Amino acid sequence: MINIAVCDDEVKVLDDICRRISKEFSETACHAEIFSTANAFEVLEYIKGSKVDVLFLDIDMPNLNGMDIAQTLIDNNIDTLLIFVTSHDALVYKSFKYHPFGFIRKSHFDEEIAAVVRSIVDELRRKNEFFTFKTNEGFFKVLFSDIIYFESESNYINLHCTDKIYRFRGTISSLESELAAIGFVRTHKGFLVNQQHIFAVKGNDIQLSDGEMLPIGRTNRECVKKTIMRYMR
Repeated sequence: MINIAVCDDEVKVLDDICRRISKEFSETACHAEIFSTANAFEVLEYIKGSKVDVLFLDIDMPNLNGMDIAQTLIDNNIDTLLIFVTSHDALVYKSFKYHPFGFIRKSHFDEEIAAVVRSIVDELRRKNEFFTFKTNEGFFKVLFSDIIYFESESNYINLHCTDKIYRFRGTISSLESELAAIGFVRTHKGFLVNQQHIFAVKGNDIQLSDGEMLPIGRTNRECVKKTIMRYMR
């Protein structure tokens, strides 16, 4: 079951969004439990007290807008996939710094909801998958969502996770072949990065979720940057 929260200050729009979200999730064979409210303060309190996998959030709301709520999620380290739903396309660009998982324009909701739901289902499944590897100390497995990046060092790989660095024998090229399809990008000949942990692109460098900066290599630099920016949008 996927736990979803939806907030839009227009009640009629809210009901319509919930109906269409429920329909799309059912077509992916996933049951969605939906909490909905037209009150931004209410949805914020709900998220603080409940495990919410996905939040569909209107950006433009009175008193407490969608970007205020997004900042609160960041400040409280609440791990919820954020989907901004808006009728004001210009607000999309202002919201990039909150690193939303996706956007849906209200004027194109029917055309865009299916692709967003498929991405959500894939991401939630990926969060529950593990990367397994062998070190000198034995076999280990870590969640893909906890992997920040792989770093090549001679014939070894340094695996940088959110809480620890592991070291095992391997090559970046073989890892790229294995993991490119699930959101890992070769930003440099020595680095394979989990796009989920890319916070910003600054010139020819990327900033990671832990604040670390890594270079983008010269080879295919523009292609790599475009790939990252598409993911971040």
